[in-house]
Amino acid sequence: MQTVPTASNRLGSLHVLFTYFKLCFFRSLILRPSLLRYAVQRLVRYGHLFHLSPAPSCPSLRAGLRSSRAALGVLVVAALILGLSAVTSHGQMSGRFGLDFVARRIPTTLTGEIKLDTPSEYVMLEFAIASKLFLTVPLGCADLNVDVAVNTAGPEHFVFRGNAALGEVDVYGLILEGFSVIPEIWFAVPFETVLDVNNLPNSVLIPPADTLFVRSAVTSTAALAGFTIRHLLMFDDVNFPNPGSSYDPLYYGVQTQSFALGSMTTISWRAACGISISSVSGINASQVGKSIKGHSASGSVLPGNWFENISVSGISLGDIPCAGVMLYDVHLGVSATVSATQTISGTVSLSSRLTDTMTLGSSVTLFRAPAQWGGVSVSTSLGPFRLSARLDQLELTSLSAGFNSSLNLGSMSGTYGISASGLERGMTGLSMRLAVAQGVFSGNTSISFAQSADSFGFASFSTSISLRLSPGVMSFQATFGRYGLTRASISTGVVF
Repeated sequence: MQTVPTASNRLGSLHVLFTYFKLCFFRSLILRPSLLRYAVQRLVRYGHLFHLSPAPSCPSLRAGLRSSRAALGVLVVAALILGLSAVTSHGQMSGRFGLDFVARRIPTTLTGEIKLDTPSEYVMLEFAIASKLFLTVPLGCADLNVDVAVNTAGPEHFVFRGNAALGEVDVYGLILEGFSVIPEIWFAVPFETVLDVNNLPNSVLIPPADTLFVRSAVTSTAALAGFTIRHLLMFDDVNFPNPGSSYDPLYYGVQTQSFALGSMTTISWRAACGISISSVSGINASQVGKSIKGHSASGSVLPGNWFENISVSGISLGDIPCAGVMLYDVHLGVSATVSATQTISGTVSLSSRLTDTMTLGSSVTLFRAPAQWGGVSVSTSLGPFRLSARLDQLELTSLSAGFNSSLNLGSMSGTYGISASGLERGMTGLSMRLAVAQGVFSGNTSISFAQSADSFGFASFSTSISLRLSPGVMSFQATFGRYGLTRASISTGVVF
């Protein structure tokens, strides 16, 4: 007869598991096979107490899933405790943690019974407080990176990432150089973007606001015969809400999750003459990144999708005369993409020099009826000045100019610049910026003007001041828009 697990024997078995893992860990940072088998045997022996597999006595699948999540959380916490206890005994750890205070203005446009269309000087503020922690824990054979973020609404994400540099590896006679493996695992709370009661964009938790397993990925990188090979294997929750999107009233729990496997392989090669070739292949994958609140990475799982992208760049054509004009150092690039939709897209790009300081570029999109010309762009530099123009469909459609220079004010140094753009509709943009630094102090400010509807006027003013008092860092930032304060923040942190 199967024994029903109780709280006491669960705690007892947890203590036994913790003891065995800790003994194995402290005997060697790299577990020997005998010790690993010993730990696995104990895990199998006590596994049923944690419902690591569905037990016949489980009343429902929901209870089994809940127990599995609890077991996974216990194992992750145990691994962190072991790693941190080993590292702190040697005094090796680095990272940073910070606390951010962010505020923005709530419009106060109602005075008595009169609604005003203009902003007021004194306003109410809505604010958020966010705390972030980044740790790098050396484990001898690898480094463990911990990324944790918690804001006013609660936890955002818990990301654990390893980095094992294995060097030269022999695989069936093939020598892989610079071989490295980076495993990672994500836990996150689902968020979505909404308009709040003040008609401002905001982020809210999606009920029941549980911390869920979102992604597990392994990135392998190596060099073989001059080729650089990178393989990304992903196991994603394909239904997990994108925090930058807005949804109808939504409940997202364990029962809503749906996991799938996907992979992306990138192979690149660069010749001594400057030609570069790269290929990106995806199976059940997309090049669109995966995002959770406060963290993102390239690539995501997309069931049923496949793609292949091949690009060649840096093809030198030498000097070519064209319509009475000599084009120097002409370089050609070609790229093509085919996907599961059976659509093919391709681009041919060309770049060259007209003079020592003037460059020219153009592109053509292929596999369309008819082919689409991407226009011609010309840019030149004259000392601190830079001028660029774009010719599209035999018409000059845009023109931009810029000026950048450095400042030398004795013990204080800095840079300043100005840029402008426009043509068809007159001036569409104008910005000025200034940055200075001296010792532990640094600051920068910028002001911009832009065209809105039929008028050209003030767009934004931003300024920030930073103080670096090792090991602490503090910065103040404020941004003002057309209708007054839009965002203000105070960030504090400690680097160790």
